[in-house]
Amino acid sequence: VLTGLPNHPNGILQEGYREKPAFFVEEIDGIAVWRHWIYITPNEGFVKRVMNHLSFALTLLKNLTGVAEKDVPDVVVASSPSFFAVVSAWLLARRYGAKFVFEVRDLWPGIFVELGILKEGPALRILEWLETFLYQRADAVVTVTQSFAETIAAKGIDAAKIHVITNGVSDDEVDAASSKEGLNLDRLRTELQLNPLTRVVLYLGTHGISQALGQVVEAAKVLLPRSDILFLLVGDGAEKPRLKKIAQGLPNVLFMPTQPKERVAAFYAMASVALVPLRDIPGFKAFIPSKMFETLGHGVPTVAAVEGESADMLRESGGAIVVRPEDSEKMAYAVLKIIDNPEAARKMAAAGRQWVSQNFRHSHLGREYLGIFYKLTGQAEG
Repeated sequence: VLTGLPNHPNGILQEGYREKPAFFVEEIDGIAVWRHWIYITPNEGFVKRVMNHLSFALTLLKNLTGVAEKDVPDVVVASSPSFFAVVSAWLLARRYGAKFVFEVRDLWPGIFVELGILKEGPALRILEWLETFLYQRADAVVTVTQSFAETIAAKGIDAAKIHVITNGVSDDEVDAASSKEGLNLDRLRTELQLNPLTRVVLYLGTHGISQALGQVVEAAKVLLPRSDILFLLVGDGAEKPRLKKIAQGLPNVLFMPTQPKERVAAFYAMASVALVPLRDIPGFKAFIPSKMFETLGHGVPTVAAVEGESADMLRESGGAIVVRPEDSEKMAYAVLKIIDNPEAARKMAAAGRQWVSQNFRHSHLGREYLGIFYKLTGQAEG
């Protein structure tokens, strides 16, 4: 795995890495992880983010020389939205005679135009040319939604080399979600100073422009008369300072920083409702938020402010209520519908968990991905 120094989601180098050299290799779960120096910055401002992405793309080129014979790859997979790094990955694949797989998690650069990050002009035209260049030269293109696959094929890319492998949830998470043993929920509620009767509406994830979490704060305002409901927003991101300002004085909104991975299950187990919000822009109709697999996999009835492919999937799951993005009143009423109907909520929780377990386990999705590698390299499946 070739990656940067860990700094997600705050854009701050994590503890334990500050004294490390610019380039080094560490082992995680038996996998060699090659760490590369990058320009680290919070997710604020277009220029700084471009510098962050470009720095990673450039430092990846260090691997064009000096790779040991045993480390020569059969396949190089590059994942966007660190878009410029995909160019470096293509160069690496050419250098070592490897197959090149372009994994598309965001439709760069189109979605950034809709978000207002990029504007029409020479820079956009260069990025659009580069996007098509990489699609054409990829031996396989892997997307996370069917809508993405159709959009890429419409650019004249051979549909036969485009594959859809969605996001999902680790098998351990799915299996553990059916039990609350060892989660210390009473301790967590005490830590948060929650009344035993308080029902928690949870958003756990990045606080960025894509999520438009202002809609969650507005939904909390609608439900102010319900003293038994608390909106808990856990995580960090560029929008968090602004969100805390607009939520100031609201007794039913609580913010917490990003939590260690081992605590995530406890937060979901404590929640009566989980939220999966997106901003109201046309481009997001083609997105499937990975968060929805997580909330349903943990067995939490979900209110999702989404449209398009993800909305259809969530309705099919039976584990979620879908509302229009940035419609705070509808979000608030959907939250009430779940909280005030405990039997229906239990059925939603069970249906959502079963849907994820049957269709979106990492083990199943991983086998699909490996199948692409075997096909590209002409090797028999192991």
